[in-house]
Amino acid sequence: MTTSPDNLVLSHRDGGLMWLTLNRADKANAMTVAMVEGLTTHIVQAGTDPTVQAILLTGAGERVFCAGVDVREQPADGDMARQRERRSHALAALQDAVLDTPKPVLVVLNGMASGGGAMIALLADACVAVDTAEVALAEIDIGIATFSGASIVEAVCGLAHARDLVQSGRRMPAPEARHIGLVRAVAPRAELVSAATALATLLGSKKPTVFADNKRWINRRVKAALAEARQEHARHRAHSAQQASPA
Repeated sequence: MTTSPDNLVLSHRDGGLMWLTLNRADKANAMTVAMVEGLTTHIVQAGTDPTVQAILLTGAGERVFCAGVDVREQPADGDMARQRERRSHALAALQDAVLDTPKPVLVVLNGMASGGGAMIALLADACVAVDTAEVALAEIDIGIATFSGASIVEAVCGLAHARDLVQSGRRMPAPEARHIGLVRAVAPRAELVSAATALATLLGSKKPTVFADNKRWINRRVKAALAEARQEHARHRAHSAQQASPA
């Protein structure tokens, strides 16, 4: 077992599998900017390690996989506008790491996945969920647009489901998410690790170069959609900052 300097991202090896765990259960595993950056580094490094066959991401505890980025994190410089920009860039880099890393990346939902946590789960090569897990893109309920979240859901399973999840903000139970293709497999808690391990081992057994080529091609449209969504996020931030500026 190895840890990040603040112990908020744990990593351990199980043969050819690299497990990464968000270790902030008391805060719903909401990710600080440093956590997002640390997780990205772990994924990129594992992706270049020839002894790693697959990467699995999960969360500490039994309630929440990840509640997304920590929007309440206070920056050292006190500049909240700059903090929002840092947070956005860090999350984009993490999304790119999941999409671009040539190895299989699996998300193991030990509980609720919302916001940025749900986006990472949906971008992974596969998602295995405990049967009590839920998936939500509830930004609308706190007054925030989610262009990236909408683009991801639309690319993964279609416009109707994007409208449903994004515009309602509802929590989708894992069995329903499996039915529409957002989740690959659902398992009881006692069988979650073994189910995830079996799928990771299967995907990791494929010829690495072929898996990587397929992954790059499969992900090309979601990457294009994300690029467009990020441009819209940037325009939205700039407009909001302009509206907030004194006349």
